[in-house]
Amino acid sequence: MTLREKILEIITQALTADETILPQDELDNITDIILRADELSAMAAEIFGDTARTFISEIVSLFARLPIATPLKDVFPKATNVVAFLNLANQLDPDELAEEVPAELGTLFIREAALEAFSKSGDRLKLFVYEHPTNFNESVALLDFSSGLEIAPNSANFPHTMAACVAIRAGLETVDLTGKRWIVSSVQDEQRRLYFCKYHVLLAGHLLTNPVFAPSTLALQGIAETLRTAEEYNQFSEPFEILGEINSRTTVLDTLLSCYHVLENYMIRAQIAKVVGRNNGSTLFGIRNFKQMEIAVEKKEMAHLSQLISESWQKQIGIQTFRDYVRDRFDALFHDPAFVADDFHDFMEKLTVKPNGQRLNLGNLNEACDLLPKLLYQIRCSIVHNKETEFHLSNRELNVATVLMTLVDLCLPTMQRLAFGLPSVPAPNPLLYARPALRLY
Repeated sequence: MTLREKILEIITQALTADETILPQDELDNITDIILRADELSAMAAEIFGDTARTFISEIVSLFARLPIATPLKDVFPKATNVVAFLNLANQLDPDELAEEVPAELGTLFIREAALEAFSKSGDRLKLFVYEHPTNFNESVALLDFSSGLEIAPNSANFPHTMAACVAIRAGLETVDLTGKRWIVSSVQDEQRRLYFCKYHVLLAGHLLTNPVFAPSTLALQGIAETLRTAEEYNQFSEPFEILGEINSRTTVLDTLLSCYHVLENYMIRAQIAKVVGRNNGSTLFGIRNFKQMEIAVEKKEMAHLSQLISESWQKQIGIQTFRDYVRDRFDALFHDPAFVADDFHDFMEKLTVKPNGQRLNLGNLNEACDLLPKLLYQIRCSIVHNKETEFHLSNRELNVATVLMTLVDLCLPTMQRLAFGLPSVPAPNPLLYARPALRLY
């Protein structure tokens, strides 16, 4: 039997009523439905071609005419998944279905899967099919019917033999496929099957989690009005280039990292500016000064970040001090109706911002502000590092509303405010060099 013949056979069987299940009086009430199903069965070949969507719609409408008290399976017992099957079959090129049904079809089966996949455009991947070139048993497919059975025509480019077998397995399946995700494979073990499919999805260039896009920022309000033509912003040539990178980022995690890159620049710059500022411009910048500079920048990154933030607390950025801005962000986060305290504390523990069992006092904004340097540093580490012993922050964790709020309502605007705003602060600005050049001899 060819693939085409098998597909037409499944349609015929699905639209054939079993008149032995229901009492005769109930059958009499749906005679017109049964007769129309026979007519549609004779038109099964229309699943291929321009009339396919109409054919599928007519079947959906036909089943909808059944009385509420009459389940579909009591009239058409083999039609449980016929709509899903027809949507899959409609993707196939009929000219490529002349080959025989593979003997390996019997080794393939459908099992429910906890697997989401997305294209790079952000669309949910409703159908993914991989066909091994030499060993059909190594093929695999993902079906996502969690948001409906319809698969947009021509939405997928897949190998016809495996795709046809996927459609056939769906048509033969007795368990309702609606509203769930499924893997078609010959792998028996659930975990092996899941990760075998995940690997193929990734190799095909798809995503397992959708990127979370960063919202438009309000963190820069009021800064532009404080700029003055008399200031030497030319000192910030390199930071400005990095700030431009922030504006090019679109996702939450990427924007956080780019903001941190600016702060990394500021951390070391502030230490160098401090050493240069202590040197009298009329004297030579000697070996001892260079040694002081080395000592100043050799501290650990966390210490540099803490010192930068500490020196920036009372700096006026826009209409308020940086500390007041941070306090407002913490206060707004903790009083947001969607904020879940337990999720926040759990996030702090995962980041190791707070030790296990210790919780931040949400009513003490001073304590919260003191936590900011470590929070920002650990978020950076959790994105960049992916060691077995460390918590890795990915887009999947952003599905927790409070985690996402902590990042986009607190951390991101706070970092943006400091990164974009610190160059605007007039003297004494911790980033400003006291002179344009050093006298070496």
